[in-house]
Amino acid sequence: MTYIQKQIRQAREAKGFTQSDLGTRIGQPQSSVSRIERGGDLRLSTLLEMARVLELEPVLIPKRLVPAAQALIGHNASQQNSATPAVDNIPLVGGAPEDAEIDNEQHQAAHGSRGAS
Repeated sequence: MTYIQKQIRQAREAKGFTQSDLGTRIGQPQSSVSRIERGGDLRLSTLLEMARVLELEPVLIPKRLVPAAQALIGHNASQQNSATPAVDNIPLVGGAPEDAEIDNEQHQAAHGSRGAS
């Protein structure tokens, strides 16, 4: 099974979808989803529709950056644990903007406001 097909299967299972559920959502029979997950040919249009339904983002990256991208998304940890990390557990560099606002408010509350009023 190739990396893409494995990611599709893991994302489908994480969402609690059966192959039939996913097939219905993308307008394909269960047998097509099964064939794709086993490594069969995958049309780009089908990949994009599966990604949309499974809330994935297909991205092309230069080969030389693959190790960095895998480390960033937690791929190395998922290979060791044989499970895909939950999206909530993937660390973002710098955090999400709303996290920064919360951290800033907590910092000001703990250390007092240093700005002029």
